[in-house]
Amino acid sequence: MSTGIQALLLLAICLFANCEWLLGTCMIQRPLVLGLLTGLAMGDIKQGIIMGATMELAFAGAVSIGAYDPPDTVSATVLGVALAIKAGGGAALALTIGIPVASVVLAISNVTGYPILQLFAHAMDRNIAKGNDKAFQRNYILSGLIAWGITAPIVPLAFYFGADKVEGLVNYIPEFVQTGMEIAGGLLPAMGFALLAGTIWRKDIAPFFFIGYFIVAYTGVSTTGVSLFAILILVALYFMTNSENSPFISHKKETVAVEEKTEVGGDFDEF
Repeated sequence: MSTGIQALLLLAICLFANCEWLLGTCMIQRPLVLGLLTGLAMGDIKQGIIMGATMELAFAGAVSIGAYDPPDTVSATVLGVALAIKAGGGAALALTIGIPVASVVLAISNVTGYPILQLFAHAMDRNIAKGNDKAFQRNYILSGLIAWGITAPIVPLAFYFGADKVEGLVNYIPEFVQTGMEIAGGLLPAMGFALLAGTIWRKDIAPFFFIGYFIVAYTGVSTTGVSLFAILILVALYFMTNSENSPFISHKKETVAVEEKTEVGGDFDEF
């Protein structure tokens, strides 16, 4: 398959992944999914899955919470996996390429995407004021397609013009540097887990985390087995804490005195 056709396939993958805002949170932007699709486009599904799974671990904490915008996992995974497969490298090379690309594309997206959304937001305000629902729907769809799709061509262009350069560069990288890249690739998933744990860490959850860790470390039970035990414990705790006969909750009935008052202003009177 020619480089041009592969670049077009990568463009289609990026456009599809950037439509997640329209399809709902269906996880198509996750590296685990994009690695498979990129491997399919590059003709090496096995390496695509392996690299995508490794990048998924590295970007485990890359989740949009509140006003936080995580690094662009779409460009990082698609370009990183595509160039790594093209150059004959492994997951470490995909991570080395993908992580800086994710930060650069995020910066470009913030500079270009949000002003476009603001322009369309004002246009949709005018549509609502005029009662033009068809124009509102059209502008809503166009705003997302343009704002989030504007960075999609970066990946295929970088792949088309940079694939040969990356392949040649890899051949000149000294062995000790490649070893360092592999070590860094092994550390990055741990950082991803740490970022994810930092967002969900609570005192009442910590004991269960260490219980699972010690079970795997000292009994030889696989992580799948620990996950099944965790599901059973979760179900048991749910029924134990929600049952009427549960010893973990108090069922004493409290009498609450309700004071009658005369409403003056109805539901809208808050004073």
